[in-house]
Amino acid sequence: MAPDERALADLVRQLEDAWNAGDPAGFAAPFRNDAVFIHIYGGQLDGRVAIEGAHRVIFDGIYKGSRNHSTGRGIRFPRPDVAIVLVEAHLQFSEHGQARKIHARPTLIVGKEAGRWVIEMFQNTRITEPPSGIRP
Repeated sequence: MAPDERALADLVRQLEDAWNAGDPAGFAAPFRNDAVFIHIYGGQLDGRVAIEGAHRVIFDGIYKGSRNHSTGRGIRFPRPDVAIVLVEAHLQFSEHGQARKIHARPTLIVGKEAGRWVIEMFQNTRITEPPSGIRP
């Protein structure tokens, strides 16, 4: 694995580790100050402060004690200092005493600044069963 690919895989692992530790500051740390985060329900968070605050709420609430496992699905470099990182995520949590799972595909647009990769945009798509007319 090339050094930039390794650094991007480490960035995804950093997000996973911070999620699993319930650490909103650690989760928000790799984002640019003006990053955009679109979560699986379609809401948009603008900026690292908002990303951290929203994750503080969910880590103290519905996703307290949750476990997230991320797998890299691919990295593309449209330019040497820009990467698109495709991820698959499996979240396990408990809601009202019932075990729940969410399967999602985050896409990260990442830029290299002063030799360090930072997340510019994070868009998370929840994977659900498509209607029968859409299935391949």
